[in-house]
Amino acid sequence: MADPEIVSSRFRELTSQPDDPIRPTAILHNIDEIDAEETPDVVYNYLVYAFERDGAVCKARTYLDTIEEVSVFGPFAGPDDLRPIEAPGFRADVLSYLKRRFRVIQELREDGYHTIWER
Repeated sequence: MADPEIVSSRFRELTSQPDDPIRPTAILHNIDEIDAEETPDVVYNYLVYAFERDGAVCKARTYLDTIEEVSVFGPFAGPDDLRPIEAPGFRADVLSYLKRRFRVIQELREDGYHTIWER
């Protein structure tokens, strides 16, 4: 398919973006609603990005009220096997994908969330 012709642009120069080293196998839009009797209800509105390579999985979650931040989880041995594994190339590709789309990347550790990259 041919590239679309640009008739006019407010940009001086258009550059093409490099291909992502990996793409999500799924992007899910979820809403979790917690009905609290004596406090206001809590609503979590978020996207989950799922990545897979050679049986390993990695996920990332961003909440729509803080859309510039994403938290990455994994890589894990498989979709039903959440044992952490060493897959540095896979993880690097997932982070590369996320860096093009988010300003802050966090990961969950034993003592809470930590920023691992920030633009």
